[in-house]
Amino acid sequence: MKILIISQYFYPENFRINDLALELKKRGHEITVLTGLPNYPKGEYFEGYCKDRNCDEIWNGIPIYRCKMRARKTGSINLIRNYFSFVKEANKKLRDLESKEFDLIYVFEVSPITVALPAIKFKKKKHLPIIINIQDLWPENIIAVTGITNPIIIGLVNKMVNYIYKYCDLILTASPSFVSKIKDRVKDKNKVKYWPQYATVVKAAEAASILDKDKFNIVFTGNIGEAQGIDLAIEAAKRLKNKKICWHFVGEGRSKERLMNLVREYGIEDNVKFHGFHPEREIPKYLKDADAALLILKPNPIFEMTIPAKLQTYLACGVPIIGCVSGEGKRIIEESKAGIVSENISVDALVKVCNNFIELSPSDIEEYKKKAYVYGENNFNKDSLINYLERSMEDLNNVNI
Repeated sequence: MKILIISQYFYPENFRINDLALELKKRGHEITVLTGLPNYPKGEYFEGYCKDRNCDEIWNGIPIYRCKMRARKTGSINLIRNYFSFVKEANKKLRDLESKEFDLIYVFEVSPITVALPAIKFKKKKHLPIIINIQDLWPENIIAVTGITNPIIIGLVNKMVNYIYKYCDLILTASPSFVSKIKDRVKDKNKVKYWPQYATVVKAAEAASILDKDKFNIVFTGNIGEAQGIDLAIEAAKRLKNKKICWHFVGEGRSKERLMNLVREYGIEDNVKFHGFHPEREIPKYLKDADAALLILKPNPIFEMTIPAKLQTYLACGVPIIGCVSGEGKRIIEESKAGIVSENISVDALVKVCNNFIELSPSDIEEYKKKAYVYGENNFNKDSLINYLERSMEDLNNVNI
């Protein structure tokens, strides 16, 4: 099939859509990508990319068309400008694709949902079905991230969301909690399906040399932003500084500099290490010999409905999980029996879980590792989930012929 992927984020930004595009190409599909200029998570254009020239490129045989959108920068106003600049510039860029033939459009929606607006315009022009993969629920997510609660603005966002869902032919949601919320917005309830993110990694044969073998090593991977609640972990590290625990943070994000300053202020540099950004394919090396992986999210109704992508990675790598989360994240850790979850999201509760973990026997740790891996294989298996997606694409294409 000839598939047009529309995603505001794509390689070299670190998102799961990169792997899906490669897998679909590997299976014989012809993939084209429309995306923006890479600037996530720091909000500044990556080296080699800018608005002043054409940044279209070929990546692993996949043509990437890049629209000249604004960078995210910092602050809610700049974020909104970034969202809508993608819509404007993507509509312009789609003119370059009007002469090309496609069988369907696949929209990868990790905020903003506005990424679907150019897809719908193109759908109407080319009479193509749309599959949208919903990673973030709107308007709930925009309220959580930006703090915007103005009823007029939220009302307009609701109208836009309903319009988007109306014109999408299949809505795949990354969390079971999203399904009922979206079904309430559409007439055809059957077009809303739970389709979780799969793990894009496998266990590593070799470990990265970051761990302190004399300590209990806790590893966190991914974005270091406000939502992740890493400040709670830093406070817990301060309380536990006399215990043989070392915290490792592998990733980048807007909160990283502030948190590094806090670590220096507390004098716990020997207990807390920041290792910067590493491509997803390298993450298993940092998890291989970890005693535990950290899953933490600040309390928020929208975060409770979300399955953080790093959770699938932790499970696929067979790492015991220290959870300081609620909702779906907590449910999966408890259901899988792959770790220990705190009673609530607080420094006290996280300290308690860490103390419980370091008292575990090696055999208990091994049991957590086995259960993590088995649950990941049974529930987030890559081949099974892509097979389902291919069948869904074929069904839509047959209806559209």
